[in-house]
Amino acid sequence: MRAGEAGGTLPATLDRLAALLERERSLTSSMRAALIYPAVLVIAAIGSIFLLLDYVLPQFTPIFEQAGAELPASTRALMLLGQMTGAAAPWLLVLAVAVVLIARRALAAPALRLKVDRFLLRLPVAGRLLQETLAARLTRTLGTLLQNGMPLISALAIAKDALGNLAAAAAVDAASVEAKAGRGLARPLREAGLFPARTIHLLQLGEEAAQLAAMSLKAADIHDEQARLIVQRIVALAIPIITITMGLAVAGIVGALLTALLSLNDLAV
Repeated sequence: MRAGEAGGTLPATLDRLAALLERERSLTSSMRAALIYPAVLVIAAIGSIFLLLDYVLPQFTPIFEQAGAELPASTRALMLLGQMTGAAAPWLLVLAVAVVLIARRALAAPALRLKVDRFLLRLPVAGRLLQETLAARLTRTLGTLLQNGMPLISALAIAKDALGNLAAAAAVDAASVEAKAGRGLARPLREAGLFPARTIHLLQLGEEAAQLAAMSLKAADIHDEQARLIVQRIVALAIPIITITMGLAVAGIVGALLTALLSLNDLAV
């Protein structure tokens, strides 16, 4: 808005700002919506397994005690696991809350946060998704500011603060120093190795053609689409994996229960 006021283009600036915020909101909303179903599956799987271990299996203990039989080893192991889980559940909840609070305080330290952010960007699948998201945020913010007539160095300073990742922000800051010295923007970003190669190529093409703003916005559209595709692939793989894992766990518990019931039949014979 400051750039729009200074350049006398405030209406167009506000229009671009609205488009920028809408793109950010659309990407965030689509990712959250895609991850709801896998999250519900995980919660349902954990709840079902906990219910079977902590409530269903213990109901058969009196039957075996009355028959004077001993539970099979697999059933005893599952029942012991259920008892341990039920007894430890409150403490596990307290421990999880404590870990979250300690992690939040620890991540307030810039040095540790920088290492964690760099580690997240190096992860196999989630790291690529984060790279695409950060690249979209960087290029869209940069392209919008450049379109409003803001100088490159000032635009990079604002785009850096909008990333939300210290490792990526440090790479943009280093690239800003190189650009200020007249050595371009694409090369130092490539040396950082934190952004997709597509980002580097499009920014380099924009610099060479003196169309950095337009190419930055084009790159942002591409990265938005890539981020959506990665989320769709993650969800497409996660749902069958969660379903199969849940099915195997429930089948194992039911199998142990059936083994126990069949042992009662053998005892009666």
